[in-house]
Amino acid sequence: MTRTSFPEIAPVRRETVQSRIHQELRTMLMAGHFQPGQALKINDLAAAFGTSAQPIRESIRQLVAERALDATANRSARIPRLGPEQLDDLRRTRLALEGLAAELATERATEDGIAALSRIVDEELRADDKRDIGTSVAHNLNFHFTMYRMSGSEIIPPIIEGLWLRVGPHVRTAAEIFDAREGRGAELHVRSIEAMRKGDGPGTRAAIETDINRFFDLIRDMAPTED
Repeated sequence: MTRTSFPEIAPVRRETVQSRIHQELRTMLMAGHFQPGQALKINDLAAAFGTSAQPIRESIRQLVAERALDATANRSARIPRLGPEQLDDLRRTRLALEGLAAELATERATEDGIAALSRIVDEELRADDKRDIGTSVAHNLNFHFTMYRMSGSEIIPPIIEGLWLRVGPHVRTAAEIFDAREGRGAELHVRSIEAMRKGDGPGTRAAIETDINRFFDLIRDMAPTED
């Protein structure tokens, strides 16, 4: 038997249109670009992305599988409305995983990493004082995931992403009902950085957990009542 090999051929990696759209929609969901209950129509998204319906349809199918979207009868989708029990479940899970990630990040924190977090918070504060909610929400997302990537875990950040896919559409709602000016919006981010500088893992965790609890407290009363 002759064994054939192709040592000169390297694996080919090509990002498809569909994968780019899927990633962009994921980011938009986590950053609160869509509202709870909002319908996402394939034709509208295809026009916005400047593509055919097929990659949009496949991206929606994946996001439905990730439980980030609810499928509708016409093969489009809708942003889920989360009820009180779902929100409580997400709160518990976020507290456990993001609190752990914050502690691990403190253990591995470098001066450069802390400086990067501080720059994000500075931008967040400027956006808050201008009541630029969209920019503020984007910086909030960047802050949390920059910190969680510092944890060194390959497992935790992707799981947290899945949680944010579900709560992201409610982040914008929380930001709109909370006056974040004069440092109020980022105060817990500032507190977490101060704890991180001291190497105080539990302190960093406590600040992040308080931040998470404030978010859920803001939106829980607005959640639809479950039958």
